[in-house]
Amino acid sequence: MPTSDSDLFGQLVDSAPDALILVGQDGVIRLVNRRAEELFGYERSELVGQPIELLVPEHFRPAHAGHRQGYVHAPKRRPMGSELELFGRRKDGSQFPVEISLSPIAASEGTLVAAAIRDVGLRKRAEQRFRALLESAPDAMVIVDREGRIVLVNAQTERLFGYPRAELLGEAVEKLVPKRLRGAHVAHRHGYMHEPKTRNMGSGLELYGLRKDGSEFPVEISLSPLESEERGWISSSIRDISDRKQAEASARLATDRLLSAVESIQDGVALYDARDEIVLCNSTCRQLFASVVPGPIVGKKHAELVAAIVEGSLFDLGDESPAAFRERVAEYHRNPIGNLDFKTRDGHVLRMTDRRTLEGGIVSTLWDVTEDMKLVAERERAQKLAEDASAAKSEFLSSMSHELRTPLNSILGFAQLLQIDKKAPLNERQKEKLEHVLKGGEHLLRLIDDILDLSHIEAGRIMVSPEPVGVSDVLAEVKNALDPMAERAGITLRYEETSARVVADRTRFAQILINFGSNAIKYGRPSGHAVLRVTRPRAGSVRVTVADDGLGIPLDKQDRLFQPFQRAGQEAGPIQGTGIGLAITKRLAELLHGSVGFKSTPGVGSEFWVELPEHDESTRELDQTGAARVTESLLTSAEGRHYTIVYVEDNPSNIAFMQELIAELERVNLVTAPTAEVGIELVRARLPDAVIMDINLPGMSGYDAAQKLREWPETAQIPVIALTAAAMLGDRKRAADAGFYRYLTKPVRVAELLGVLEELFAAKA
Repeated sequence: MPTSDSDLFGQLVDSAPDALILVGQDGVIRLVNRRAEELFGYERSELVGQPIELLVPEHFRPAHAGHRQGYVHAPKRRPMGSELELFGRRKDGSQFPVEISLSPIAASEGTLVAAAIRDVGLRKRAEQRFRALLESAPDAMVIVDREGRIVLVNAQTERLFGYPRAELLGEAVEKLVPKRLRGAHVAHRHGYMHEPKTRNMGSGLELYGLRKDGSEFPVEISLSPLESEERGWISSSIRDISDRKQAEASARLATDRLLSAVESIQDGVALYDARDEIVLCNSTCRQLFASVVPGPIVGKKHAELVAAIVEGSLFDLGDESPAAFRERVAEYHRNPIGNLDFKTRDGHVLRMTDRRTLEGGIVSTLWDVTEDMKLVAERERAQKLAEDASAAKSEFLSSMSHELRTPLNSILGFAQLLQIDKKAPLNERQKEKLEHVLKGGEHLLRLIDDILDLSHIEAGRIMVSPEPVGVSDVLAEVKNALDPMAERAGITLRYEETSARVVADRTRFAQILINFGSNAIKYGRPSGHAVLRVTRPRAGSVRVTVADDGLGIPLDKQDRLFQPFQRAGQEAGPIQGTGIGLAITKRLAELLHGSVGFKSTPGVGSEFWVELPEHDESTRELDQTGAARVTESLLTSAEGRHYTIVYVEDNPSNIAFMQELIAELERVNLVTAPTAEVGIELVRARLPDAVIMDINLPGMSGYDAAQKLREWPETAQIPVIALTAAAMLGDRKRAADAGFYRYLTKPVRVAELLGVLEELFAAKA
């Protein structure tokens, strides 16, 4: 039997995806489908005949009855999605969001209302997640409909544009566009709506936003059509790029300034990237290579540029082949240390310097050093002339010394013979005249010696050996040397004891003080006094002062006192002097890294002083490691072969130290010599097992002595150990070239010295 139309209609209603409910004018449910039962949890029999408010949440029911009556009086079709927030109530009391469409149906008993009800809970939850995602976005998010009305914004939009959300929803999106751009924006929006597609940020467009306060700011905007039931919605992500624009402007300004600075450099400048291509060069560089590089130089590789230079004969290669030139320049470019000089065809000299950048590129500079080279050549010529003049002066002084000493030797020699001649003795008147001859000759001899000393100092031929020196020892030595002179002049000379130690050449230190002391005696008063005292004017410095109560120095002579041949107004006086001594002391003090000075009051007296670096007392005694090394040394044992060492040293304190050290070694005998000349004779006579040699010695130097020992077969194989205060790299190299077995520096490191001796003697055993 065929199915009736009414049965088919019933099946159709029951199979509908939405809940369908038919309600009468009185609000009573007449008909429901299966989906309504499933949605609300009621059986059909529980719903039919019940008021529709049964399916409405209790707090909405009073208002719902009024809305229902109003709809019955003015019925019209209302589709779903009318933006109303509607809720349904299930049998278990739970509520859920719904969308409802209403359709009036005319019937004999009046107007019936057909309601299609859809559960939108899943969609609402998805919308909530979408809104949460939207709110968390770092950029401003604005969603508009097809008409360009704003339907959704996030909190970042409020912060960026300064509008509360309520002032934006429903407004045209052009509200956020500057007025000068709104007309064009509407046209662009309509065009986009016809062909919507995703447009990413950074598309190269210059876009601007408008804040509520009327200020404009640069933005980047990405657009995306939304796939949803709301056809035609567009999502826009808006980013404020003010900081980036400012940074870009600052970067452009810095780049422009850099380019301007590079361009203003008179020398050629080129920048190579990590691929060795020129990415930047200034006009000087372009002009230099314009004759050999056709077209732009930027983009050329270094090898191409060098090849063009060779082919264009830009530089004079001299005897160097083109291939060798290219390889030399390429090697320097790969490992840029120092610089390269090139000579152009017109005789100019160009200097190239390459330096690597942090990015792996090269900055190459090329500048004309022709004038600099000329100045260097002129300086070298001037220096050569000065050296030749100095050599000529030294040769002249040496010759003069010889020529003057020869007749002086005869004059003084025969004068002394006359003085002691017993066969034909002189009378008193003749002896008095002869005394003047002797004094004049001795004065002339001292003058010759002083002039030679000064010339040696100025020529840099005076060697000093700075070492720790006890000041009291030197003061005692100076007093002993000056006592006879002081007694003859009737001057009381004394010194103050001190524990101070300085770093100085002992001989030169004593020479300075003897000069000061002899002046104090010569220019002192009868029965006068002179004293040597020690103070510390500042940390790390020791001052030794020679004070007297003599004639003093005229004020108008004091400013030239340390110049050669200045005698402070005593040139015509009865006191003999050369006027060179103070000039010598000043230069000697400077060689010892010290200084000299004075103060004087005419008629009251003078004070002359020398300041020298103080010796660090922490290095004075043997350290525990050194002492332990002495105890452990095999040389302390009395059993075994005995050895002899010759120690050549002029400093008494250093000699005393070495004697004390070697005394601990039972099998080692120490012989000392104060000069290189004496040391050489001792070595030749005794043929020791080793020689310890100071470098800076009075007279012959340690270098010359070592050379002499290597020249004689009997001493050539004796190892010579250099022990000196000269510790510069050049000193070490010179010692190695001179053939020293080992180069040790002062202060002595005991463990190091003993290790060298044990090494030497073990080889001999």
